[in-house]
Amino acid sequence: MSDNSVVAVGTPQSFRQQVARALEIEPDEVGWVQSATAAEELLINAYSPIDVLVLSPEVKEPDALGLAEFVGRSSPGTAIVLVRDHTWNGLLPAAMRAGIRDVVDMTQGSDELRDAVERAVAWAGNLRSVGVVQTEAQTDRGEIVSIFSSKGGTGKTFLTTNLAAAIAEATGDDVAVVDLDVDMGDVFTYFGREPTATIHDLMALGEGATGEDIRGVGVKMAEHLWAYGAPPDPAAEAPAGEAIGKFLRAIRANFGWVIVDASVDYSDSALVCFDLSDTICLVTGLDVVGVKHLSKSLDTLLSIGLPRERFRVVLNRADSKVGLDAGDVERVMRISVDAMIPSSRLVPTSLNKGRPVVLDEPSSEVSTSIRQLAAKFVARHQGGGHVAAAAPASTKKKKGLFSR
Repeated sequence: MSDNSVVAVGTPQSFRQQVARALEIEPDEVGWVQSATAAEELLINAYSPIDVLVLSPEVKEPDALGLAEFVGRSSPGTAIVLVRDHTWNGLLPAAMRAGIRDVVDMTQGSDELRDAVERAVAWAGNLRSVGVVQTEAQTDRGEIVSIFSSKGGTGKTFLTTNLAAAIAEATGDDVAVVDLDVDMGDVFTYFGREPTATIHDLMALGEGATGEDIRGVGVKMAEHLWAYGAPPDPAAEAPAGEAIGKFLRAIRANFGWVIVDASVDYSDSALVCFDLSDTICLVTGLDVVGVKHLSKSLDTLLSIGLPRERFRVVLNRADSKVGLDAGDVERVMRISVDAMIPSSRLVPTSLNKGRPVVLDEPSSEVSTSIRQLAAKFVARHQGGGHVAAAAPASTKKKKGLFSR
């Protein structure tokens, strides 16, 4: 049994080593991605077939079933083995109906895992040998940039809306700006508008909506710029991560750029957004509390497997004379600052006008700094610097993967 590809899915990253030990192979012979959403992205962008996805006990059951549904549609030659650290009470039939090849109870030891993966590899190999091919990878898609801060008041929404407007103006591409903060999102306020769609309307876009349907639910804010969001509702229940993933993929397939105002916490919807993002902008001001939040955010997101090269750091109100500077932030974060946006009274003025400052005062210093950041993203994208949203830890094919 050689020339096969096995990818471990789910945290902790040590699950990859656990799978490798069970298979009696080296850890670098097993790929790894951090979540079910990241596994879907891996399948979309894979250059060669992936035989088996081995899902860790940390992958929630609804996410596992959603991934199985996705695999059945998009990569029918890939098998799924679900690992649990307890008996899967009554849900084994649901797993099998969803297309999961095997469910392994690790309380019974590692031999069962090895046997299940070997059976799955053989099944995938047999499918390919009779000419069953995997769905061609999707290559024509937009770039997702998410804006995040775990601390309020850093200018997250200000950056989201102005960056989206700057990219739309610079590229002439259709750009979507998405408000994922269902509690108290303010994206529409920066344009002087109110959202008209419901959460249900937005999530329905992920279920086979046409390009016309997608633009119909959005609100056109400027030339080449549409906004997506629902009226803020602190009592609203956040959509499931799987639904957010389908929604963002649908938007991405119809826009050159998607700029997302992520929520301020580490909810399932935010983590799915980060899994799909090509770039994650972490925003802070020059204050000790803000930099502490920024450092913690980076450490948290790195710990769940998001690659460091996906992150960009933006200092808002960077000219504030408060005893800290960009060099201090870079020393604490061990990551370079990518943009410094100065303070300006034009920012609250433009908010009150309901018009992003890059459109209202295009020659201002603050607008110039945002345009420079937008230009960096555009140049990187056009220069082929696109980072795959879910690159596996190892996808290189190895000879003799299961040979003794």
